[in-house]
Amino acid sequence: MTILYGTESKGQTNTRFRSEWQYGFIIPHAADLKQVASSYPSSWSLSWQIMGTSKRHWEACNCFHYLGLHLSYLDFGDDNVLGQAYSFSGSFEPVLWRSKRWSLNLSSGLGMVYLNRIHHPDNNPLNQFFSSHLSFLLFIAPALEYQWSDDWGMRLSVNYNHISNGGQKQPNRGMNFPQLGLGLHYFLNQEDWPEYVAQEKGVNWFWGLESGVTTRKTGNGDRRELSISLAGQVTKALNPINGLAAGAEMEWDYSEGGHHHPITAPFLAHSFLPGRFVFSQRMAWYLTRPDGVFEKHHFYQRYVLMFSLIYGWDIGVSLKAHGQTASNLDFRLGYRFSQ
Repeated sequence: MTILYGTESKGQTNTRFRSEWQYGFIIPHAADLKQVASSYPSSWSLSWQIMGTSKRHWEACNCFHYLGLHLSYLDFGDDNVLGQAYSFSGSFEPVLWRSKRWSLNLSSGLGMVYLNRIHHPDNNPLNQFFSSHLSFLLFIAPALEYQWSDDWGMRLSVNYNHISNGGQKQPNRGMNFPQLGLGLHYFLNQEDWPEYVAQEKGVNWFWGLESGVTTRKTGNGDRRELSISLAGQVTKALNPINGLAAGAEMEWDYSEGGHHHPITAPFLAHSFLPGRFVFSQRMAWYLTRPDGVFEKHHFYQRYVLMFSLIYGWDIGVSLKAHGQTASNLDFRLGYRFSQ
């Protein structure tokens, strides 16, 4: 990985609280969702964030970054059909650029959300977005921050949010909703940021294997069955941040009868390679699959977030989706053979 040089520092810890209000719209990714998607969701969140300034913390992404916990209240603007939501999430927010007063950050996170209005065939048939009271929240948000004093600052963010139950219950159309955010933050303590310099690394190749596991409901919805996948890929690092990959995945989806004939799919991918985190966006093509399984789709996307442990081992999560409809969310264990 990247080798650092410069002044060693034990580092300090910067801690801050943030309050943010967001307002946006719902993307109707199918014609039959346009009527329900006409409302405008608004939300309010309270966040606690911590930043370690030691070299060890900096090496995690070759940048300074915040780790955060967030509580939020979300009103979809439609009490009868969509209702409200309450979420708890964790985030990773690297600082991409910084001057004396300004900074550009990129926040991403994953959490759980409770929805008080979900699909019911008799009482709420129009809500095709949600069918589980407990679902998953994923978000990504570039943000521009301005620090007007030692303790106080403000923030303008553009948030892209996705709520889905990860294929655990149907219907699972999922909801995508962008929001514009305005926030204030207050530092409980803030120390000077040390200077670390990253040494450019050469272009290299590395191989990896990866396995994922989750459960999905069967077609009749009476029980849950395993869905297991195994993927192999080769990645070429183009620079310290970006890489291109090619590979193939096999998936045994027992909820779809996949224990007899596995799904096989080659894929191409782009990967962000900031330190110990790897975020991959894969486009896969169904080469073989059991009859009747995902027959309306020829391609799928898989979004994979992995964290490097030790001795080449990685852990993380992935989301499989067909277009803007989530199929399942799984947990991943991987190993990199060379780098």
